[in-house]
Amino acid sequence: MITGERQAARIRSLYLKTILRQDISFFDKETNTGEVIGRMSGDTVRIQDAMGEKVGKFIQLFSSFVGAFVVALIRGWLLTLVMLTSIPPMVLSVSVMSVMIAKMASRGQTAYAKAATVVEQTIGSIRTVASFTGEKKAVDDYNKSLVDAYRSSVHEGLVAGFGIGSTVFIMFCTYALSVWYGAKMILEKGYTGGDVLTIVFSVLMGSM
Repeated sequence: MITGERQAARIRSLYLKTILRQDISFFDKETNTGEVIGRMSGDTVRIQDAMGEKVGKFIQLFSSFVGAFVVALIRGWLLTLVMLTSIPPMVLSVSVMSVMIAKMASRGQTAYAKAATVVEQTIGSIRTVASFTGEKKAVDDYNKSLVDAYRSSVHEGLVAGFGIGSTVFIMFCTYALSVWYGAKMILEKGYTGGDVLTIVFSVLMGSM
């Protein structure tokens, strides 16, 4: 958490310095004040999360993965190898879900940046807007940006729902496969019920 906070503050400072070095034409063609503010407040939070809590989470999950599969291989390598066939489709499902969610989140961030730009420009030149009775147009532009952000959030939720649902479906299919093949191992290879349960839960917990 402390590292994430430090790096986020450093990135904000460097980003602002870089923006201030640009020519005036850059703000006319490439970006605007609202987008700069939105990026500084929104994107740096994502970077902070990635460098802070998620790094520790990755280490925890990786350690669980290695430890669980070591235990499973020791208790019964044959059943473990059979259950490993469930990992590729599970990884594929999670990967597709992550990529799609990242795209939807990026679209939502862009829409919120546009909305912030509308607010900043309207408030910054409120006298001009009021003199030309442009309040309604400003509100319409702002609402349009919010609608785009709302749609991105809805799509993100749908993708997350389908992704989690497919992952759970694969997990239950793995349960069925492990119970069926575990029963065969008990009858043919001398496995015990405890061995089968240990392997099943180790593989499933390690792959989640």
